[in-house]
Amino acid sequence: MCYSSLFSHLFGSLSSNTSVFSPLPKPEVSTSQAEIDLDETIPFINATERTLSSRAPVGVRCWELNWAADALYALGEVDKKDDLKGKNIYDVAGRFCYQTNGHKISANDATIGKHYWFRNVFKTSPLPFVPVTTRIVNAVKVRGTVSGKVCTDAMVEIISKCTAPGKPSKLNYFRGGQYTAANGWVYAIVCEKKYCLF
Repeated sequence: MCYSSLFSHLFGSLSSNTSVFSPLPKPEVSTSQAEIDLDETIPFINATERTLSSRAPVGVRCWELNWAADALYALGEVDKKDDLKGKNIYDVAGRFCYQTNGHKISANDATIGKHYWFRNVFKTSPLPFVPVTTRIVNAVKVRGTVSGKVCTDAMVEIISKCTAPGKPSKLNYFRGGQYTAANGWVYAIVCEKKYCLF
């Protein structure tokens, strides 16, 4: 799949509405057990290098790319020394939304996001860990201020809808997704490394 067709594929549709975090079990895993370098700098693909010509439909789209994370526990934020022991994908997404609440996005800002380490459970991947990005993409160049509540609701919508029965993800095998808001902003949870996309 070429990059342009993949980018077009990522901005699709579905719709629904949920607004509360779901409680999850929190396995005891530490970053020392994970044996990864949390200070490692890794290059990410800029998924917003191309601009959409029109807004994607409002709602959720679940992805089926070449990665899957055990979303029941996070290991740490990429390039940070913080320990996310006992935190799951809901916690990480909520933390991102809390930290970006009030952030002003101009028409020229393409994206804001953070990257977190999770255990890679994709069967054909040779890598034990996967960097999962929580992100807001300003795909149609609309300015505004990030609302922590709107962001949180969008992230919960992605996780809950994409892990529902019959969808491509489970909480211990999460493959990502996006929520397109009415203003054209896209809230996403994805691995942006090349080996995840192709």
